[in-house]
Formats: sequence, C-alpha cells, structure tokens
Amino acid sequence: MSGAGVAAGLTAAGSVLTGCILWRAVLAEAAAARARRRVAAPGGDAARRLPAPPVWCRARLAEVALPVDDTGAWWAWVAVAVTLPVVVVATAGVAPAVLAELVVALAPTVAWWLLRHRRDLVTEAAVPLVLDAVARSLRSGASLAMALAEAAATAPPMLRDDLILVTAATGRGVAVTAALEEWAARRRLPAIRLAVAALCLGAETGGAQARAVDGVAVTVRQRLGVAGEARALASQARMSAMVIAIAPLGFCVVAGTTDPRVGTFLVGTPLGLVVLGAGLALDAAGALWMGHLTRLR
Repeated sequence: MSGAGVAAGLTAAGSVLTGCILWRAVLAEAAAARARRRVAAPGGDAARRLPAPPVWCRARLAEVALPVDDTGAWWAWVAVAVTLPVVVVATAGVAPAVLAELVVALAPTVAWWLLRHRRDLVTEAAVPLVLDAVARSLRSGASLAMALAEAAATAPPMLRDDLILVTAATGRGVAVTAALEEWAARRRLPAIRLAVAALCLGAETGGAQARAVDGVAVTVRQRLGVAGEARALASQARMSAMVIAIAPLGFCVVAGTTDPRVGTFLVGTPLGLVVLGAGLALDAAGALWMGHLTRLR
C-alpha cells in the first residue's frame, strides 16, 4: 500500500473515532437531560455537561418547537460538521469536502425555514386544552382570574409562560380583560384572539362563562381540524417542492464525490465559483417561489 493510501486510511480512522467520541458525548448529555427532567437531583448535577449551545441556536430551536434537547442537537450538528469533511477529504478529495461542508452548513437554515411555522401550530393546538381547564375552574365557582391561574399550572409549555404573565399582571392590580388583551397583542394567532375575545366578553357581561368557554374550545378544535386537513392535502405539493429544491445540492455533492474534477472546477476556478454561486442563487430563488406557491393562507 502506498504512503498516500496509508495516510488516507489513518485520517479516515481518526475522523471516525472523533465522530464516535462526539456522538457518545451527545448521547450521554441527552440521557442526563432526560434524567434531570424526571427528577431533580439534590445537591446539583455532578455529571460532566457539554458546553451550552449559542444563543441563536437555542432561539431557532425554540422557534420551531422541536421536542429535542438544544445542547444535544447543537453538538450532533458539530459532530457531523467536523467528521464529514474529513472523511470526504480522505476518500474523494478537497473539492467534494468543500461541497459536503456547504450542504452541512446550510442544512440547519433549510430545516428552520421548513419548520418555522411549527411553533404557531403547536401553540394553537394547545389553546383548547387551556380553555377546557378554565371552564372546569369556572364551573367549580372560581373567578376568571383564579381560573386562569389554575389553568397556568397545568397548561402545555407553549402557553404556560403566557398564562403566568397574565396571572402576574392581574396580581399587580391590572384588570383581567386588560391582561388578556395584552396576551393577544403579544401572540397574534387566530386561536388566541378568539379565546381572548370570548374570555373578555364573559368577564364584561357575566352570564354562563363556562358554557361560552366550552363553545370557543369546540370552535377552535374545528378550525384546527380544517386547517390540518388542508395541510395534509397540500403536503404532496410541499414535499415535491422540497425535493426539487434539495435535488440540485445532492446531485452536486454526488457528482463532486464520484468525479473530483467536478469539485475542482466548481471551487478551484473563477468560472466554477461563478457557476456555483449562480446555481445556488437560482436554486434559492426557486425554493422561495415554490414555498410561496404551496404556502397555506
């Protein structure tokens, strides 16, 4: 075996070992996070923890409301970003490694763009559960402010902080209707606006508030059901648009891996850089236009 082959083999083995170590650390951190959620360990967590991810990473994960640990997701991406280019360099060359690193770098942004509305969907889906809790408290004889405080204790995470802010405002002497209107101004979602309108109307006019809240909960569930059916019917068009947008990137990586001359031309020559930049710009423009066509109003 030639010296270049031995060096490539050692490089690939080292990259795989590095990736295994990083993945082991990620899995250990995920297991520790699950354990911390189950029980609160007295005396603090003595286990070694991975460094916290950047603020922008946590903010993006919070926007898409994915049920993943932000630290584990960040370090998993770092492991892929570090390991994949080294493996591609050892097996196919520098130019395909640059293309692979470009795909890995753009993957989180593309995923965030595709899932950017997920937080709003999860939040609206939790509104009927909160209304059910408020109605139960109202039937037991509690006031609207007390019902909101009791609902905050059992509300889903997407709405718990909002309800805590509402109850804190009422505790400072702010009127319940004013606190609810501030909530609707912070979260401009149709389901929350409808719920706030019903709660404010019941607080101002009196009457059977619990029955009105139940009716609003049923209405919100029906609207969410219709919207979910529309999204399901449009899922084929969205999936086709996503495949069309991602296919050129995948083909570029495959072509650069199988034929190093392609990667050398694209990233090693001025004309290739122009072609690569123009292709990425056109692909991004096409993805944005297809996303506009398939977006549900």
